[in-house]
Amino acid sequence: MKYLPRVNRPGLLGLLLCLASVPVLSAERLHVKAGESRTLSGAQRDYVFDELVLENGATLLLSGSGARWHLEAHRARIGKNVKIIGRGGVGQQGADGKSVAGQAAVCKKGRGGEPASHGGVGQDGASLVLTLSLEQLDSLTVDVTGGAGGPGGKGGHGQKGGDADKCPGASGGDGGDGGDGGDGGNGGNVRVYYTLLPESGLGASVTKRIKVINGGGPGGESGHGGEGGEGAGGHYIHMRTLTGNKKWVPGGDEGKRGRDGKKGRNGVKGQAQIDRDLNRRIDELMQRQHVMPALSKSRTPAATADLETLRQNQIEILKRLDALERHISE
Repeated sequence: MKYLPRVNRPGLLGLLLCLASVPVLSAERLHVKAGESRTLSGAQRDYVFDELVLENGATLLLSGSGARWHLEAHRARIGKNVKIIGRGGVGQQGADGKSVAGQAAVCKKGRGGEPASHGGVGQDGASLVLTLSLEQLDSLTVDVTGGAGGPGGKGGHGQKGGDADKCPGASGGDGGDGGDGGDGGNGGNVRVYYTLLPESGLGASVTKRIKVINGGGPGGESGHGGEGGEGAGGHYIHMRTLTGNKKWVPGGDEGKRGRDGKKGRNGVKGQAQIDRDLNRRIDELMQRQHVMPALSKSRTPAATADLETLRQNQIEILKRLDALERHISE
């Protein structure tokens, strides 16, 4: 592999402006055999392959949640049940609150349990741009689902209230509140731009052979509140009264149960686009324009017809790009 500059092909504005170069990692060939997996390093996320071969059941893993990737192949052969996976990481589980063990001192209310911490936020799925010149495509699944939010922790239990003496029995400590679930990560955006090589024979079936899974991750479950501590029991004490030598001292109440946390919000589904690589088609068109001077010199009927066809094709493509740009701006 070697580093080299790649000039971005003209996009909607690229017909008028020349974009700056960006560093990419160029490789002659990436071949993942049937049933095997290969992980692409997160240190470099822009790859250009002369040839990309993913055999039946092969899996390409994209490291680093939420990263932006661009994979380009000048010749791609993709078998059956091939997967490209860049799911978001799962949020951490919230820590449980500490419970207070034992019993409070005589006549003292039990101490409350500690509140739990909230669950961690799920990480976003990877965003991926695939630019492929297809020789073969059987079935490809791109999975960039957002990560699930972490569950909230459980609240700690309250302490038992202190025993009664010459006082009523003390109440138990309140339970700690449960933690909120973390929000789910957003699904990644996927854009697939393809060109059909003459030997592919795919026609218009490409979009049916590519499945994109980019839903948002589920929100984390809420943590339960801790149980309230037990109140001290009532009992008789020796005390002279009008009715005898004993007096009943009531026990304490049970502590309040902690509040449950809130469930985390689900992540947002990403966007997906699968379409022909118009940029490459325009490149080819612009390259063909270099033959125009030669055609114009000869001015044979065939040359004139070729020139007119070329111009009409260019006009049609520019119209489609203009319509697409207006649609996006709306």
